[in-house]
Amino acid sequence: MEEKNKKMDANAIMEKIASIIVNKRKAFLVFFGLAFIYCLLSISRVSVNDDLTDYLPDTTETRMGLDIMDAQFTTFGTAKIMINNIDYDTALSISKTLQEINGVSDVTFYDPEDEDYSEEDIPDSYNNFAAVYTIDFEDAEDTEITQSAMAEVRALVSKYDVSVYSTVDKDDSASLQEDMKLILVLVVIIITGVLIFTSQTYMEIVVFMLTFLVAIILNMGTNYWFGEISFVTNAVGVVLQIALAIDYAIILFHRFMEEHEDKEAKEALIIALSKAIPEISSSSLTTMAGMAALMTMQFGIGMDLGRVLLKSIIFSMISVFVFMPAMIMIFEKGIMKTMHKNFVPKISAWGHIVVKLRHVIVLGFLIVVFLGIIFSNQCPYIYDKNSIDSAKKDEYLTAKDEIEKYFNLTNTMAIIVPKGDYQEEAMILKEVAKCDGVDKTLGLANIEVGDDQEYVLTDSLTPRELAEVADTDIDITKMLYQFYAFKNEQYGAYLGGIDSYKVPIIDMIDFIYDQEENGGLELNSDTTRDIEDIHKDITDARKQLEGEDFSRLVFTWNKPLEGKETFDEIDQIRNIALKYYDKVYVVGDSTSDYDLSKSFKTDNMKISILTALMVGIILLFTFQSAGLPFLLVLTIQGSIWVNFSIPYLKNEPMFFLSYLIVSSIQMGATIDYAIVITSRHLALREELTDRREIITEMLNQAFPTVITSGGIMASAAFIIGRMTSNGTIASLGNTLGIGVLISIFMVMAVLPAMLYIFDWFIDMTNFSKGSDERMRMIKEKKAMIIEGSAKRSEKRRQGRITMKENVLNRKEAKHDEK
Repeated sequence: MEEKNKKMDANAIMEKIASIIVNKRKAFLVFFGLAFIYCLLSISRVSVNDDLTDYLPDTTETRMGLDIMDAQFTTFGTAKIMINNIDYDTALSISKTLQEINGVSDVTFYDPEDEDYSEEDIPDSYNNFAAVYTIDFEDAEDTEITQSAMAEVRALVSKYDVSVYSTVDKDDSASLQEDMKLILVLVVIIITGVLIFTSQTYMEIVVFMLTFLVAIILNMGTNYWFGEISFVTNAVGVVLQIALAIDYAIILFHRFMEEHEDKEAKEALIIALSKAIPEISSSSLTTMAGMAALMTMQFGIGMDLGRVLLKSIIFSMISVFVFMPAMIMIFEKGIMKTMHKNFVPKISAWGHIVVKLRHVIVLGFLIVVFLGIIFSNQCPYIYDKNSIDSAKKDEYLTAKDEIEKYFNLTNTMAIIVPKGDYQEEAMILKEVAKCDGVDKTLGLANIEVGDDQEYVLTDSLTPRELAEVADTDIDITKMLYQFYAFKNEQYGAYLGGIDSYKVPIIDMIDFIYDQEENGGLELNSDTTRDIEDIHKDITDARKQLEGEDFSRLVFTWNKPLEGKETFDEIDQIRNIALKYYDKVYVVGDSTSDYDLSKSFKTDNMKISILTALMVGIILLFTFQSAGLPFLLVLTIQGSIWVNFSIPYLKNEPMFFLSYLIVSSIQMGATIDYAIVITSRHLALREELTDRREIITEMLNQAFPTVITSGGIMASAAFIIGRMTSNGTIASLGNTLGIGVLISIFMVMAVLPAMLYIFDWFIDMTNFSKGSDERMRMIKEKKAMIIEGSAKRSEKRRQGRITMKENVLNRKEAKHDEK
């Protein structure tokens, strides 16, 4: 009795809240109008980050190394341009024209007149009527001079069959937004088609669209609260918001239509809203649990996507609870006028099949789950977004694939070491150059100087050695050395030991240039020009290779971007540097992938456990049963294991981020389908006694909701996967689409079979009732099962008797005829 009174009090509170919302709907509409305008104007304030490495944990080697590089070094822009179907003479002429473009520092292409090249270098520049140019720009990628130079390069080669491989003018965010515009149009068309199929009235589609337009703008316009969001979140946030939260609008509207059958619109809406608020709130908790688990990832993209989607769910609920009732009242007449027949078919036949094959289905499910656990743990993962094989590729990846058909593309890496000891840097560069797959190394300590390239830029030379290298007069060189010693207060060398006095070449060039610039030294025009050219080259080298506290040693190798072999080689190179320094950083795309592979192992386990645990706890309190949460979580977790077994079976690697994000979304969102079916099952158990009829009717009632929500989410995911040129987004879309389809099948086939077979287990683990009552219910249920079984046996026996009688009658009839 006390529990009944509490329930009545809760219903009264909900009805009071619903009455306020419906009665004050005009005031709420004004509020939503103002919020809509504010958020619409605020969308432009949202900053989008295109770089996934920014979301690496701060403690990873790559993140720390990148922070040092950003602060202390300048990375000049580069580009690779390949022209197909071109003869060598034309290709050589183009290389010289490219070199003349303002902002281009150097163009690497085989020139027989250039002493730096030999005939062995020809295949690296020209092969099978294809020419490839490596262009170095004079400044960083984002500078005006580099951007302008890149535009001129494109204009020059545009009339040829060209592939441009460069990040200088690559704008992932802009190209992704262009893709998403088309994707969003297609998703809206799909949603409209699904809603027409499953709706009761055409006007409800208008109500849904307006409600979610408001929810989407509210969410997008408040993303600036987080400072910036990732391109992943910006791209998929809108589509996932619709797919995750469309259920809320459907639940409220269907409640309204049920109540409106015998009540006036306003009264029906108040009662429908009072019932829908707790139902929707409860349903949303499992989805929120999935997003909360996502936010615990070490990789910051989980926090970024999780909090935006969590916010989108909250805004969607607010819009459905407060804005949608006003829309229903405004369009109430149109709703009633546009009612149509139900297009959703009954699936009673499917229910009969599930019941008949229930033992086979459950046994097959357990076998598949067992294999899924094994296969999903063997799933091959990739960690570099450029390794993803998607249906549609952007210019950057298309160019990469084209160039690799004719030429080798190298992978560039850097070692960051404390500044100050050129000899140790030279030793590291020398050892790294011997490592397997390393093509060349570059640092201030191995830039060769002189015609014979006998010395490197950081070598310390005597006046005579420098005079020989620079081909200058020995007396002038000695005078420069004395001047240098005097300025640096090294008076011993200045007064008498200048012949044996050694100065690093790089320091002497800097000194001569500075003194001439300040008027402390006068040289002839030819020497001045040479010094200026050399100093410019040194300055450019220093910008890239020497910072205030650290030096950067660069090497290129022909190793794959990722994989065990590459990761082992990174460890080897790091160990070489650690022989000379206590702290070093190996930085590059490959080390980023290596760091991601390490954090993935932890994130993978954490998200899987947390998602299942949080969802299970929510279901535990929702159904007041220990058995039901186990069956529901097993069903969806089984779907996840099957989903991630597919890459293993197809021998296709999966992008690690797809697993982390999709596993939490698949559990958090598609568990709602299982909740819908289970709720219907529990309600029908109170009304019907025949378990076969319960399962059949349960599927008939749940099918429209599951097919609407699941159909929208799967369709949207597949469209994203097929239509976007961004590999990361495409991988997420395809993986989620397959996962949703598997979940739909599992909840429409496996879950009903388990609910039928383990009906007694559900009663036994129901702790909302006392133990005596549970035993009574179990006994009654067993009695019903036995009685039903006896009736079916008797029916089958009578059927066999009737069949025998019919056979005898036909025989007697034939005998009489004879």
